[in-house]
Amino acid sequence: MSGMSVLNASRTGVGLRARLRNWLFPSSPVSASVPAAWPIAHPSASSSQDNLAQAERCYAYAEQLNNQGSADLAVAFYRQAYVQIRPLLGLSGAPIGQQLALPPQVSQPQLTGPATSAEAMTPLQARLEQLRRALNTTTALEVEQELISLKAQGHRDADLCNLLGIAALLRERFPDAEQWFSETLALDPNHLRALVNLGGLHLRGDRPQQAIEVLARAVRLAPPQSIEGLTALTNLTLAHEKVGRTMDAAQLALRIFRIKADHLRPASLLSMANTLEQMGDEGGAVEVLRYLSSISEDATLKRRLAQLLERRGDFQQAALVYRELLSQPQPAEGS
Repeated sequence: MSGMSVLNASRTGVGLRARLRNWLFPSSPVSASVPAAWPIAHPSASSSQDNLAQAERCYAYAEQLNNQGSADLAVAFYRQAYVQIRPLLGLSGAPIGQQLALPPQVSQPQLTGPATSAEAMTPLQARLEQLRRALNTTTALEVEQELISLKAQGHRDADLCNLLGIAALLRERFPDAEQWFSETLALDPNHLRALVNLGGLHLRGDRPQQAIEVLARAVRLAPPQSIEGLTALTNLTLAHEKVGRTMDAAQLALRIFRIKADHLRPASLLSMANTLEQMGDEGGAVEVLRYLSSISEDATLKRRLAQLLERRGDFQQAALVYRELLSQPQPAEGS
């Protein structure tokens, strides 16, 4: 990416970053605030805290990447942060776009294998946890050198190789990152973060077919509602679109919708509904159109839903939608 492109990308994200700073770090001095006209939702305290914590992780990582001039990578994490913060702003929807797996949580390191406590960890696992905590764009080179030193001592460990891949990613050495993630998978074929990140790199490198093979494995392994699961599904959807498999992409997008309805923006959902209807999956199209009609006052959406319900023989539901349409104020002629 050229310097001009990075500059433009950085400027584009200023409003979002200011809003996130205002919500996540209210003590920080910022010039922008949430517009008073935006309706503010009030989810439960626990879900709000979870969303804020997840958004903070995404946002902090995006800032690290953006400050290093990697706006092309940072945008995916800004988007994920925005998805987490949207419910608190009373908004919904996110565009389909390439995403990478988040770095491991500092507070909850997830090491491969049964060891879960400091007492149960081997010396290597304990050191890897320390390096995992320290890894960021500033320390990437130093951490990478120590990881290479550990590897030179004869250690063959999937988490070690995965951390080397993340360090290479942070330093924008994408071929090296691919090599380390591939080595991680040679040692542990089910290493979820390595699968998601390798798939994302294949997608970034315009190798959608390779991305499909890797991401399909990640989707099978990931808990559907996890960040990794949604990331893998989103990237897999995009990869199928890139190779022209529109119907497969629509089915994957429907899976995302059923897991988290507001994960995708309304325009993407409407496109998916059109494809589902064309391919004969009228039930899926009804699901999506019903949701879109519930969050929009657009009479066109409701008419499409009513017509589709009527064509399917669901006359009672069609009648209810037509009745709702009739109860809405109609625009004056010529307006």
